[in-house]
Amino acid sequence: MMEPLNPPEMGTIAKQMLTKTLRLRRGENLLVETWTHMLPWAQAIVLEARKLGLRTLVLYEDEATYWKSVEECKATDLGRASDPELAALAKTDGYIFLWGPEDRPRLNALPPEKVEALQAYNHRWYQVAEKAHLRGCRFELGRATAPAARLYGVPLGSWQQEIIEASLVDPAPMAREGVRLATRLRRGRELRIRHANGTDVTLQLAGRRPTVDDGVVDAADVRDGNNLTTLPAGAVYVALEERTASGRFLANRTSYLRKGAVTGGRWTFAEGRLTEFEYLSGGEGVQESFEKASPGKDRPGFLSIGMNPKVHRAPGLEDLERGTLLLGVGSNTFYGGKNRSNFQSWLGLAGAHVEVDGKTIVADGEVL
Repeated sequence: MMEPLNPPEMGTIAKQMLTKTLRLRRGENLLVETWTHMLPWAQAIVLEARKLGLRTLVLYEDEATYWKSVEECKATDLGRASDPELAALAKTDGYIFLWGPEDRPRLNALPPEKVEALQAYNHRWYQVAEKAHLRGCRFELGRATAPAARLYGVPLGSWQQEIIEASLVDPAPMAREGVRLATRLRRGRELRIRHANGTDVTLQLAGRRPTVDDGVVDAADVRDGNNLTTLPAGAVYVALEERTASGRFLANRTSYLRKGAVTGGRWTFAEGRLTEFEYLSGGEGVQESFEKASPGKDRPGFLSIGMNPKVHRAPGLEDLERGTLLLGVGSNTFYGGKNRSNFQSWLGLAGAHVEVDGKTIVADGEVL
């Protein structure tokens, strides 16, 4: 089971999810989806929801039964959402997902085609959620588990505590900052990133609308189809123009990928493509996936800029650390791009200098 099971901040975070993140009001409906290891959090959320006068329903997935089902049942059968679940989703105002399964490394180790079959419900789920105009939140604490900590080689307690502290950050300043960054990224054309470690890469923006994940789902987010956020939150994402990139990008942050941690990444771009890449550790999995991937795997994908002051080195939150950049290659349709490759990877860089059309928006890691 997860530790800490009952931190003193539990009730505060639960209330923040309901009131600040989802902005739910008395009489509205709330759907909570939880797994075994996150059940204490589901209980805390239900209690706070009832205090606020919300009508609640909990969907529960048992960890042991899930894995027994994966072993003994058809993946295509497990990958279908039931009619009652979709009906509940269509009628709810707010939705909170407490991540599972607890043993995500076991899930990620399954053959890709089996994982795809197990998660085939996703497309239909998102269709129903968007049509219902629900406001949703995924709580990242559900990813910070003992199996994942062993995979990434990090202390479980400090990982969980960082997520808790980052979840308590006031979203209002991040929302204001996110709007300013998004405006510059949407209006700009040329993007240049430099760092004293040898990074100097030029990329192209394409006038695409950036996504601001500030930890609040408001009416504008719902209108634009961004009706799901994360907690903790705090980043701006933009899909890059896929045909332009030149220079070198050297990471100084760890990338926590599906198969494990990757450190010391060095990427070289020329004529719009990733032409060389190497890593100090963990690069074998990236190389293997890259060799098997579909076209577009070597094209610039996305850029994110972190805004959360309480995120530092937590796995899965490398895009949120304030002032830190994530540069991605491969698939970028999730951010509004055109690259549908089945490959995606990224590197993180803290302390960089970022210019849009010659004007600084991040100075040595400080968001301006």
